[in-house]
Amino acid sequence: MRILFSDRLSSRPIGLLVDISINCGQDFSEAGAMHTRRVRLAGSWSTTWSRGVLGGHGIIQSGQHRSLSELYNQAMKKQTDKDTKDRANPQPLVDTIQSISQPRIRTREPAADDPISRWSVKKETNIAKDPKEVAGSYTLQLHESSWDGEETWMRFSRLPRKSIPYLRDIDVNFTLARIRGTERASAQGNRAAPTSITLTRMLNVYETIKQAGIVPDRFTYQELIAVNVSLLKFKHAREWLEKMVSQGIKPTIRPYRTLLKGYSTRTDEIDNARRIWQDIKNGIERGLIVSENSEDQTAKLDLSTFTCYIAAESNVGNFSKVLDILDEMTAAGVVPDTTVRNTVLDGVLRLKGLDAGLQEARLMEQSGFKLDGYTYMLLLNTAVGEKRGDDIRSLLAEAAARNVVPPARVIQKLPLNPFAVLNIMANIHEEYKTRLYNTLIEAAMRRNDFGQVLRIVGHLRSHNVTANVVTYTMLLDALNKAKRLEQAKDMFKKIFDTGELKPDAHIFGIMIDACGRHGDIRGMFWFKTEMRKRGLVAGEFIYNSVLAALSRWRRGNLQAVIMVANEMVRSKPPVKPTTRTLNAIFAAFAAQTQHRGLGEGELQFLRAWYSDTSDTYFVTKDSYMYLLAINAFVGAGCMEDAMGVFLDMMRHAEWNPSVTKRVLARPQCILDIMRLAIERQEFDTTLRVWKNWLRLRTLPPGKATEMALFACDQMSRSDIAQEIFHGLLTRPITGDSSSVDAGKSSEVGDVESMEFCPGIVDESVLAMYIAIMVKHNHLDTIIPAVELWTTAMQAMDQDDLTSIGSEIRMAHKLSVPTVLKVIELLREHKDSAATKLIAELLAYIEKHFPDAIPV
Repeated sequence: MRILFSDRLSSRPIGLLVDISINCGQDFSEAGAMHTRRVRLAGSWSTTWSRGVLGGHGIIQSGQHRSLSELYNQAMKKQTDKDTKDRANPQPLVDTIQSISQPRIRTREPAADDPISRWSVKKETNIAKDPKEVAGSYTLQLHESSWDGEETWMRFSRLPRKSIPYLRDIDVNFTLARIRGTERASAQGNRAAPTSITLTRMLNVYETIKQAGIVPDRFTYQELIAVNVSLLKFKHAREWLEKMVSQGIKPTIRPYRTLLKGYSTRTDEIDNARRIWQDIKNGIERGLIVSENSEDQTAKLDLSTFTCYIAAESNVGNFSKVLDILDEMTAAGVVPDTTVRNTVLDGVLRLKGLDAGLQEARLMEQSGFKLDGYTYMLLLNTAVGEKRGDDIRSLLAEAAARNVVPPARVIQKLPLNPFAVLNIMANIHEEYKTRLYNTLIEAAMRRNDFGQVLRIVGHLRSHNVTANVVTYTMLLDALNKAKRLEQAKDMFKKIFDTGELKPDAHIFGIMIDACGRHGDIRGMFWFKTEMRKRGLVAGEFIYNSVLAALSRWRRGNLQAVIMVANEMVRSKPPVKPTTRTLNAIFAAFAAQTQHRGLGEGELQFLRAWYSDTSDTYFVTKDSYMYLLAINAFVGAGCMEDAMGVFLDMMRHAEWNPSVTKRVLARPQCILDIMRLAIERQEFDTTLRVWKNWLRLRTLPPGKATEMALFACDQMSRSDIAQEIFHGLLTRPITGDSSSVDAGKSSEVGDVESMEFCPGIVDESVLAMYIAIMVKHNHLDTIIPAVELWTTAMQAMDQDDLTSIGSEIRMAHKLSVPTVLKVIELLREHKDSAATKLIAELLAYIEKHFPDAIPV
């Protein structure tokens, strides 16, 4: 191992300056707190620094090191023997001290290998195929499967570029629709709200097909318009519409209606809504908008388009215009339905209140429209808002007479207890009574009033109302959430042992999840076995609940985790893992590495599942998954795998920075990678991690900067150490990329990686830098370094005086112990220039840090 300090320095100053780096800075963790005491012995200083830099932040467990006094005695004995043998040419003590004080992060001896390897998932090898065949396989699965937006994007992004030209227009448009999450494109009806990431992915698909020579059609543009409208990016949506028209593509009424619908949700967009309405009418009149069925047939205004514009005018209270539109609808042969009248009613209620709304509801009935559940939801919401108790009661009675059960989200807002609602709605038909009770139970559960759930069920039984599976599902769920697991288990047996009702997979899922959450592992597997006996197939929710319970309550039993995980993917039909699945698996492994190493079979399983996350299961990793995977691989001592996860996270940051920011909000895992790299003497890896950390525009803690400087020294690259120090403390000079202070490119990173970041250069980092400069005999750089540090600290105080805490500001002030140790280090230096440097340094410190001058 390369040494940290110069061969010319004696053992005492070595420990002395190392003590500066740990005792002057911040205490970054509870586990590192025990190592921040001032230790007056030279050997102990070196040990203290090693523990602080390599073993802080909780990765070193108490009791895993020999005592400081033992280390000191052994180091001193060996050093005495070496000094006696050759005093004329003294050899450095640091290697000896580091060899015995090297932090034992955890014992990495693999556990006795068991036959777990047979459970490991085998990763399929991707064999190069003909691009046309690859495209055909993608197309076939795209149209026949039920991929969600996440999986669709990941599969498309993995298509070889040579396969893209073989896709048809319908394949591209179906891909865009799936990524956007539209119901018509998903067999599961997945309508997850689009996000900015959704838009980015769809734009990437668009650019990819353009580069491949595929010409977008009207449906391609419609998907891009729709996602922009969903994100309220109306300007961009209109630009896409104009681009489609400029390409000579005649649009249908759909993109115009999509824009109109978006405008109708915002009262401040009424002018644009009116403008787009005129564009629609003019386009239809001039034949510029075609029918969706045939390009030769001119489009016509339909019910959906009329409804969107009515909603826009109703939202701003322009009801005279609404009447004109209704007349226009009648003239065009378009018959209004209840949805149209509910849209008008919504506007009336919001702008004119309940009385006007009740009048509008009566007009609806007189016109032959049937009041439905949505109608009463609007009326009841307004009555609750206006605190109209009598009207609430009359509306409930009226709804019961029409056999309409208001939704639970309305029931839970009512200023009435459930039994009052039951009395008011007592005349509802027997066929709907069970549904009414279920709605009241759901409303009580929304309020987390589980006691009331039980009372409602008791009322149901006393009034001889037939309960169904939905009723008992909510009842068992309420008992479990009220932490009454044993009562729920008894209830399950009483309900279903008679055979009158058969439990479905959802009920079993509730019981399995409840047992798992309460640590009843035996009960969890009993319900899982009972479920299989009844011929029910376990889905992803059940497997996720089992894995989560095992990772929480049975962390020492990785074999059970592996068996359940493989059963999940090998079941018939196979159950696709989700983010929760993978997080539970990684959590179990990460917890296990806190106590022992991993066998080869366990490591193979862990590596396979991390790789298969994206390549086989097409699950996007989240921040928690990265944290757990890094913890597991670092805990297992797998440097290469840990770095692979870190770099994977960095690539993820390019299109979703929020995930990486959440990881870096808990920087422990990244510090652990740096420590493991230092332990393995892979100092270039330490610098690489630190460089990428800066690229993420999130400041690493000072401890990470100390380790970066340490790595520079171990590689004998004092020049990189200087560049790091100056780059962090010097504001970039605009237009001058040649300056070192501006952060010129080097092994450390790109120009933009080195920014003005004085917050991470605390007193401890300064002391470390001075030690390196002394070691490499760069005495002339010490005064300029202290001056630069002082200037940067003043600039930081001016910029962030109110945003940083007092404890952080204190870590950026020179203290007496640091000054004393720096002076003692220089006194031990054999260069005559060191004596002169002491006087200059003291003069500077007295001027700028008078409190740091020793008495």
